[in-house]
Amino acid sequence: MRHNKNRPSEEPVYLISVAARMCGLHPQTLRLYERLGLIQPHRVGNSKRLYSEADIARLRRIQRLTQQLGVNLAGVEIILRLLERIDQMNSEMAEVVAQTNMRILQLIHEHNLPIDPQMLLIRFERYDDDLD
Repeated sequence: MRHNKNRPSEEPVYLISVAARMCGLHPQTLRLYERLGLIQPHRVGNSKRLYSEADIARLRRIQRLTQQLGVNLAGVEIILRLLERIDQMNSEMAEVVAQTNMRILQLIHEHNLPIDPQMLLIRFERYDDDLD
């Protein structure tokens, strides 16, 4: 899923009928997506499925990929996996940049360098898709 810019809640609260209605899908479609591994709702007992805001966002992304962009479900699976990997790499890169910038500032301070830190600090811009 996404970095923390208004990240949807992971708390499972919606029954399958409500989640399907929110996305304009049939409950059987949500069951199919679950069987294919595209969505993993929280299970209560053997039969009750609960969906979170994050699940709803993922369902809407799947819907956009299939209905608006014409991607088949095998392609959706690959795209979602790649987007998750990009998110992970974005987070890792942001952490490396933050640590590097902290070290740059530390060295400037330790050595009393007459340098504007803004000239040396690394800027990192995350990749954000527009599939939501």
